[in-house]
Amino acid sequence: MLERPRNGTVASYLVTRLEELGIEHLFNVPGSYCSGLLAALAGNSRLKAVFTTYEMEAAYAADAYARIRGYGAMCGTYGVGALSALNGVTGAFVERCPVVVINGGPSTNQLDLEVDYGIMFLHSTGRLRADLAIYAQVTAATAVIERAEEAPDKIDEVLIACMTHRRPVYLEISQDLWGQSCPLPVGKLSASLKPVNADSLSECLDDAMARLAGAQRPVVWAGEELDRWQLHGEFAELLRAGGLPYVTTLAGKSVLAETTRGFLGVYDGRFAPPDLQEFVERADLVIALGTAITDFVGDIVAKDYNSMILASHGGIRIGHHIYPDVGLREFVVGLTYRLASHAAVPLRWDGTALRQPGSSPSAGDSPMTFDLLFARMSDFVRDKLVIADTGLSLFASAGLPIAARQGYVSQSIWMSIGYSLGASVGAACAGTRRPVVFVGDGAFREGPQVLSTLVQYKLPAVICVMNNGIMGIQQFMGHPEYYDSAQGQPDYYNALSRWDYAALAQAFGARHARAKTLAELDEALRQAAELTASPILIDVVLDEKDIPSVIRHTTGRAAPWAVQANFEAPLLRRIVP
Repeated sequence: MLERPRNGTVASYLVTRLEELGIEHLFNVPGSYCSGLLAALAGNSRLKAVFTTYEMEAAYAADAYARIRGYGAMCGTYGVGALSALNGVTGAFVERCPVVVINGGPSTNQLDLEVDYGIMFLHSTGRLRADLAIYAQVTAATAVIERAEEAPDKIDEVLIACMTHRRPVYLEISQDLWGQSCPLPVGKLSASLKPVNADSLSECLDDAMARLAGAQRPVVWAGEELDRWQLHGEFAELLRAGGLPYVTTLAGKSVLAETTRGFLGVYDGRFAPPDLQEFVERADLVIALGTAITDFVGDIVAKDYNSMILASHGGIRIGHHIYPDVGLREFVVGLTYRLASHAAVPLRWDGTALRQPGSSPSAGDSPMTFDLLFARMSDFVRDKLVIADTGLSLFASAGLPIAARQGYVSQSIWMSIGYSLGASVGAACAGTRRPVVFVGDGAFREGPQVLSTLVQYKLPAVICVMNNGIMGIQQFMGHPEYYDSAQGQPDYYNALSRWDYAALAQAFGARHARAKTLAELDEALRQAAELTASPILIDVVLDEKDIPSVIRHTTGRAAPWAVQANFEAPLLRRIVP
């Protein structure tokens, strides 16, 4: 019987560790610096290369994949590839999506030629380690590997940082190392655990329980960190133990199935339905769990600074008291235990009346509107994965009922338009639920060629393009009065030409349907339901002055990103990573 070889290669070592994280797809644009890694995948039974049309698509795909599977990975070539992907990786950093960025680097000989003789290597900026310096700003850890013997330790160190901080990491590996010998992986990787300060935790929980005991109208405001740190079960137990109503941020939407008892809706500041806004803003205790505070929601924090519990991975703030060495998981678990030790409590401050009423039936020849579209899509998306792009449809999608945990994806903190297209590739590869994308026609222009990737890999995403000929969210943010004036004209820089979406879909090999009326939408959804191995682009034709009612009600109020109140003190000084 042959002995198992004691050594593998640098490529096989990295592949094994990626597989250990549950990664089965590597999104990339092939380039010479990473060709050795891609060659190693040719005979691999688990980790498959998915070739995208551009690097930012690969980054968006890896981001969405990480949201669903826990971790994602992408690779590219030095300079032109890595820097093309940067915006997508930055979004993953901001929204805590653990993506492994693999960058093929120049060989030692290439570096020597540039240093000694000024002969620039391919894709060099003329400054050494330029990619590393840039990526150090948007990753939790970085490493450059120039010798095969250092690969195991450096790869493990960076991947452990990815697991520990739930943020992207960067690995740069010289192109001549992929096939070189190095030891096989030893043992399993695990996240570094921060020691729990029992005294601080106990004091923090005492403080929180005292606040809860005195509150008449408490509400939990759940954010994205509950999802990123895989705290779904712990959060559900907390709700059961406390009998507390809860809302989510857009980034935290569907952290639990929205059929969960106590769920009231998505609170995203001024874009929340008015009755939900009133409910949350009348609360005498807001418990924000894993919630990123942006200027869209800054007012409530300023208004209720002393009556808010803000818990994140970076520590806990209760009023003016800060507990920097208490983690989100320990706080949620500890608070659940304290609440469960008390007598069972009924659901307090019931918000059943906030449930949105069903829409009245509309005739088949009714022209499409945002409100009609999203009312009709509620049933269609029930067993699917909703991906909403930044734009008018992002806020309209907040009201879609999501019946399954992690059934909704949006980049609602970083807010890069066009994210949803690449995300549909990653989401389709990551899970069994079919992606349904809502994207504006302006955002769609950021990456329409993603249709080609979807077709190539037979990924049946449903891409709904809001075809209204205007950068709607930009127009609303700049001059919202346009939407109340029949004769008003949009700002010239927000006007868009109308594309021929049928011809575009055909060029990429995708299916197409047009929906100008409700009957046409129903027919488009019927066609989409029949497809199992092909994407479909649904051209949703809208009047350029149509706007979701959830946004229209904010017209005339202060800009949603303009925080109106003064803060008493810093929110919570987060430690990055």
